Amino acid sequence: MIAYKDSHLQEQLRIFNTLWKAQDDIWQEAARNSGLPETAFWIIYILTIENKAELTQAELCDTWFIPRQTCNSAVKKLEGKGLISLTTHKGAGNIKYLSITENGVSFANKYITPLTNADISSFSSFTDEERELLLSLMQRQLDYLKKGTEGLWK
Repeated sequence: MIAYKDSHLQEQLRIFNTLWKAQDDIWQEAARNSGLPETAFWIIYILTIENKAELTQAELCDTWFIPRQTCNSAVKKLEGKGLISLTTHKGAGNIKYLSITENGVSFANKYITPLTNADISSFSSFTDEERELLLSLMQRQLDYLKKGTEGLWK
């Protein structure tokens, strides 16, 4: 067991991580209810909220921190269900572009949009200044966590 000198700090970190997990559980439940694996659900979410007609698998993986093999498996499942389509562009090598299909839009309207609207509503309950502060503090905490974990698993 890890011993912390500051029990108040330890309790605050426990609460922070519990809240983070509780929020993540809402999205996991939505994925379960949709019948899709979580990564596939997130890909439909991303394609729904991005302001691009198509997105490459590489962009998807790099921007949303999805392992490439996991992404590839989810993309195959989504393509097989007719929720997304894959295309290649002449001269672009084997780069695959993902776009949401009409069936994908229907799926998103049923499972993604209601949760996204609830998320937007919850986020809009803060003032603009509060949202900026929340984002700034989360980014700072993430930066410190990344710095503190550099080289741990190498």
